[in-house]
Amino acid sequence: MRDNLRRYRAIRHALVPCYPPSSVGNFARHLNTLAALISGIVGSKSPHLPHIAPKVPEGTKPESRVKRFARWCDNAHILEEVYFLPYAEVLLRHRALETVVLVMDGRGVGRGCPALMMHVV
Repeated sequence: MRDNLRRYRAIRHALVPCYPPSSVGNFARHLNTLAALISGIVGSKSPHLPHIAPKVPEGTKPESRVKRFARWCDNAHILEEVYFLPYAEVLLRHRALETVVLVMDGRGVGRGCPALMMHVV
């Protein structure tokens, strides 16, 4: 089995328990996209969508995956509280007995807009 597929399946399998058991329809599709994004970021070691797309194990063209990921990121129905918070809670819970180092990073993003990011080291 290819590394990309193995990584995607492991991430998808780890994400499923973080969310409600009846993940169907749009929610299940969004969860698959989230797993693909995480898998692509880990595989490419880059947050840029064109670098992520080739590392996602799907039969579609990388350009189509870039568009899909961009639509997912721009979707108003993708709420941090629903899709990111459960994942972050599990991640931090597993690191509860260790020292957690947080790094704040402020930088300009698209069209000079400021972004403040918090990273767990």
